[in-house]
Amino acid sequence: MRIIFFGTDEFAKDVLAFLLQEKLDLIAVVTRADKPKGRSQKVEAPPVKEICFEMGFKGEVYQPLKASADEFVETLKKLKPDLFVVVSYGQILKQNVLDIPLYGTINVHPSLLPKYRGPSPIQSAVLAGDKETGVTIMEMELAMDAGGIIKVTPVEISEETTYEELEKCLAEIAKKSLLEVLQEISISKKIVSTPQNEKDATYTKKIHAEDAFIDWNQSSDEICNFVRGMNSRPGARTFVDLDGKKVLIKIFRMRKISFEKKEPGQMIYFNKERGLVISTKDGAVELLELQLEGKKKMSTKDFINGFSTKIKFCY
Repeated sequence: MRIIFFGTDEFAKDVLAFLLQEKLDLIAVVTRADKPKGRSQKVEAPPVKEICFEMGFKGEVYQPLKASADEFVETLKKLKPDLFVVVSYGQILKQNVLDIPLYGTINVHPSLLPKYRGPSPIQSAVLAGDKETGVTIMEMELAMDAGGIIKVTPVEISEETTYEELEKCLAEIAKKSLLEVLQEISISKKIVSTPQNEKDATYTKKIHAEDAFIDWNQSSDEICNFVRGMNSRPGARTFVDLDGKKVLIKIFRMRKISFEKKEPGQMIYFNKERGLVISTKDGAVELLELQLEGKKKMSTKDFINGFSTKIKFCY
């Protein structure tokens, strides 16, 4: 079965690496274009392209600006694919692309569809404090994440699980689920799916760095979920005053603690004995791991040792 893989990010990279190890008939990989990244704006390849080179993929790696462009569509047709596999590609595939493969196009989506359609399903589940999410293998159609469901694999989310940890967990689940679906299609020569219930559909939005600032007026649970959902990228953030200079600080881990109600956003403790504790809408949270702008991640203890006489939180 001749397969073309579409994907871009770390989640897609993990799934593709697994498929390459399984020695399936992957004839080509389609990913996004290289782009500038970080402060240096150094041009970097997407993770999927990197893993292709690392694992010595022998097929073609394509990086079209638009996968639906007529010229690239003709390139895909000439490859005579049986199936497209799409995993976090980051670009909408139009009907002229979906019509190409013999059996159709399937998509790996890290949520329990129809819940959390769109670009940030993993983060959205953590931000909402959900206790369960999962991986859905679906048949793609033109509408976003609305195709028929082929296979669903649920997984529990603990109160400590971060976005990064959940992403890795779901990638592992996706590998096994996808392989089973590919084997079924290879035998039956067709895709069998069940329509989604549109009434239950919810949608996510792309999360940017400007969305990552903590609102200290929220409850402790909401703030803890927010920090977990932004860990490790883009990183939950707030500002501190360091020697009269307003500096960005990222917070990666915290925990809820019982405390008498105070004005939200007050720094209650900032010392070696009590740690770093900030009041919330209904209690308080203790910061456990953070990163001052220009510094490495550090524990609260190390942070206090270095800045306890200089720092002031800004709200």
